Amino acid sequence: MTATPRIIRPDADPGLTRAWSVVAIQAHERALFAGGVDAYGLMERAGGAVFAELRGRWPAARHLAVLVGPGQNGGDGLVIARLAREAGLMVDLLGWQQPGFHGSAAHAWSALSTAVPGIEVRTEPTAIDEALRAADVVVDALFGIGLDRAIEGAPADFLERVAAVTDSRDERPGLLAVDLPSGVDADRGAVDPRTLGADCTVTFLGIKRGLSTGPAVAVCGERVLADLGHAPEPADEIPLDLLAGGVHLAPRSADGHKGRFGTVLVAAGNRGMPGAARLAAEAALRAGAGKVIVATHPDHAATLNIGRPELIVHGVDSAHDLLRLASMATSIVVGPGLGRDGWAMTVWRALRDCPLPLVVDADALRLLGPNSLRDRGAVITPHPGEAAMLLECDTAAINTDRLGAARSIAERLGCAVVLKGAGSVLADGDRLAVCQRGSAALATAGTGDVLAGLLGALLGMGLSRFAAMELAVCLHAEAGEVEAEAHGEWGMAASDLFGAIRDRLNGRSGEQGRIVSPGSGWRRARCANGAPPGQGGQ
Repeated sequence: MTATPRIIRPDADPGLTRAWSVVAIQAHERALFAGGVDAYGLMERAGGAVFAELRGRWPAARHLAVLVGPGQNGGDGLVIARLAREAGLMVDLLGWQQPGFHGSAAHAWSALSTAVPGIEVRTEPTAIDEALRAADVVVDALFGIGLDRAIEGAPADFLERVAAVTDSRDERPGLLAVDLPSGVDADRGAVDPRTLGADCTVTFLGIKRGLSTGPAVAVCGERVLADLGHAPEPADEIPLDLLAGGVHLAPRSADGHKGRFGTVLVAAGNRGMPGAARLAAEAALRAGAGKVIVATHPDHAATLNIGRPELIVHGVDSAHDLLRLASMATSIVVGPGLGRDGWAMTVWRALRDCPLPLVVDADALRLLGPNSLRDRGAVITPHPGEAAMLLECDTAAINTDRLGAARSIAERLGCAVVLKGAGSVLADGDRLAVCQRGSAALATAGTGDVLAGLLGALLGMGLSRFAAMELAVCLHAEAGEVEAEAHGEWGMAASDLFGAIRDRLNGRSGEQGRIVSPGSGWRRARCANGAPPGQGGQ
């Protein structure tokens, strides 16, 4: 009988553990203004937060190029430009037209024009090129969360020009995005092809959903929240939780024994593919499973546990053999290296109705049908290509809306989903979350098999489905960070993760010490007035 382990969660900054839809942020802004908050005062605070971040990140910068659009995002850019001039920096305003500012942006233009008589937005190609070649930092204040269409025409030509000039320089200038990089869909995370990749993005009030996952993560750079002292209140929408990691298991009971920590059955590894089974099985061991049984193709049953004798390996070729092994288990992982032949079908048909927590990965995903996992307590772990297969679309459509895709798959199959990738998405009933940890080092064969094994072990110990998903995904992501920090992102093998996984599971940082690689997760903005984040004058 298993004894469910206790999970330890670190104290988390509430503002960095929730993301908001555009509708919720816009409703929050309207409520603020209706309640007496001055709109231009809020814009001043936003511009001040960005300028403080700029000065802290690029203290030697002396020349700014501020890209300004016609909306309120452009108004934030005008505030930044005025503050920079007041600090003695050179500033060029660049755009594709002379904007007709309105609302708070018009107030910002008036304040800038008073402080710097004769300043204008430079639109001539030669002047734009000259300013971009001289700039130490480019500030992207073109489009904000209201953009809901492709960038075309003159704005598209302008962005292409900016990219061409900055990329042609011997030393690329820094690029700081205001609220979000122009062209990023704030709800879905889709990225316009002309979006400029930022080194840092300072977003306002609350974290936008689209900045947490998918292609947007690659163009945001370091992500910073400036709540301006007016963080949103809970909205009438399905919450999106941001998983910051640091979760681990409490120490084992002093009288614990292997029977109390679950038995995982890994059904995997068709002919010629024993590595996938081995990685999933060893990951289950490293996650703390009491025992791990591997049901694999008879061709390599005798060799699969060489170097890891703790694995109990059986070559199977019948449903009877599989069900006998399943009767000894508390959870099942099926799919890594499973293949698509008759042996694979035998494995799947034997296990699909077993009343145990089930992790379905890799080739087994191709054997699923609508509602095939409903009421099974199952978790599936597709990458974007497999998600596209399940939803009968292309991979580009998945990456255009990863949050929506994960929820659609969960509803169609009746299960929980971990949609892997940058900002892995967890969907389980009404719960939706995105892991904010990880590294591109994980983009290599076998790391998905490791994740499946982790999940199987944690489910087999008796953790709730979502708790197991959260812990497995965060452990996996943090282990990738540890390895990247120690050895670099290139050249990691999936089996390199095991030591770091064990360290993080026990709440230890490991030999490398520092576990957060640059650019991962979110942090609070610096304050221009020296006050703690979220405090200070209006």
